[in-house]
Amino acid sequence: MGWRDRFAGVFAQRSQLDRWASDLTEAVQRDDDDFWYSELGRKSKAGIRVTPDIALRASAVYACIKVLAETMASLPLSIYRVLPSGDREEFNSHPIAELIRYQPNGIQTAVEFWETTVLHSALRGVGYAEIKPGTRGAVDQLISLHADRVTTEVIRDGTLRFKITDPFTGATRTLLQEEMFRIPGLSSDGITGLRAVDIAADAIGLGMAADNYASRIFSNNLNMGGFLSSQKKMSVEAQKRLITKLVEMFAGGNNVGRPMILQDGIKYEKASMLASEAQLLEARKWQLLEMARFWRIPPHMLGIDDTTNRSTVEEQSLNFVKYTIRPWGRRIVQAIRRDLIIAKGVYEAAFDYDDLEMGNLQARADYFTKALGSGGSPPWLTQNEVRQREGWNRRHEMWADVLPQGTNPGGAAAGSNQPAAIGSPAPAAAIEDNTPEARARRLAGKENKAFRKALLRHAGDPDAMRDWIKAFYGGHVSCVMETLSIPKDAARAYCDFQKRQAIEANDWHALVDGREEKLAATIAAVLKQHEVEHGNDAPVQA
Repeated sequence: MGWRDRFAGVFAQRSQLDRWASDLTEAVQRDDDDFWYSELGRKSKAGIRVTPDIALRASAVYACIKVLAETMASLPLSIYRVLPSGDREEFNSHPIAELIRYQPNGIQTAVEFWETTVLHSALRGVGYAEIKPGTRGAVDQLISLHADRVTTEVIRDGTLRFKITDPFTGATRTLLQEEMFRIPGLSSDGITGLRAVDIAADAIGLGMAADNYASRIFSNNLNMGGFLSSQKKMSVEAQKRLITKLVEMFAGGNNVGRPMILQDGIKYEKASMLASEAQLLEARKWQLLEMARFWRIPPHMLGIDDTTNRSTVEEQSLNFVKYTIRPWGRRIVQAIRRDLIIAKGVYEAAFDYDDLEMGNLQARADYFTKALGSGGSPPWLTQNEVRQREGWNRRHEMWADVLPQGTNPGGAAAGSNQPAAIGSPAPAAAIEDNTPEARARRLAGKENKAFRKALLRHAGDPDAMRDWIKAFYGGHVSCVMETLSIPKDAARAYCDFQKRQAIEANDWHALVDGREEKLAATIAAVLKQHEVEHGNDAPVQA
């Protein structure tokens, strides 16, 4: 073989390699050929392979997930302490309060963390975060994990085990159930959530196919130029000369609007296809609505409903809170209780939905007017409670923390912003409720009821009962202050005395029986003696 033949062979092989490289480049650039770099996904009936990352390219899917994730991430989330009376108070000093509300780890804010977690849960079926212990205790940080890199297993003792794959090295490590915070979506086995992106693959694929088709129509076929027709037969050369001349004269922006003169009976007919004739807009809008159904997002939040009136939009927004946001909120707070809170009977997490459910100014004004007792309805909010709900500072007058008592002779009407006139008589029921006997009965009743429930719950476990007594009286101080109208030091002294007495008792049932007979009378006697010695307005001293 001569050197010419060898060079020819090399060039032929090089040419073939160039063609292969070109084909591979085109394949990688196509929408459905990032196969080598991402998960397999499901191929829809429209012929488009749908994975979570590809699905987010569809505007409706991205909008649905964005609305859901951003709404959940923007809601106030707090830790509350459950009081023995059944009431609860915000407890910002709890170790995880800072994590779930402000910053769960060193690189993410709470908004970023919840957006990521809800995105994975809504799209891939489960949202994961690794629980890191540290200076704050068993839960010091929450580290977001990509759901595609987590595999869940059920081990022999019925708990879960998770294998996490490192995306850089491919190495795996194992986390136990107490080391993982997870929020599964709708599930068929109670462990792993269903992947909405797979269930909605056909709808998503059809929507993306419609987008691709519309793009091709608008880029190429929507304006196809026109046709030249003539009664006379023209040679091929004559056709080429005519077309070349027309392009030279009328192509380009500078030639727009120039008149055209056609001879020898030649006619020009414009050839174009309108998008409305192809029903592209209607088809694409229908697919957007179809995808919105999977995540239960109102159409107006996706910008695809131009016919809904204002009243219907408000109703849809409230339904969005009731039927979309609240279920997700309940799912999250119960996951927090399961995975992050140790004292489950004492602390709980809760979202605040007031801002989402708040109507227009007129509706809010009507609601708060009735809440303050206007129109004869019984009041259920004080002035300061209304101001706090509106984000305003509290007023320092004493009457701003008292429920209006109706219209008093010479006083203010129910719901009024002003207190009753000094010296005006109050209703008899109000006087009776504030007597020492009434206040003592209310406090003794709350304590005895809480003790009875605790004895049933911790029957046969004295250590657990003693722990409950300590926790109960540790959180009972504010209730004693409010019920007996005594200062904090006196309330704390009362709780310390009752706690010591209860812990040292040998028979708790006998202790409660004795309290039901004597506690209310003892408290009332102390209050009355104090009022006799110091006057009604003097605080009780411990």
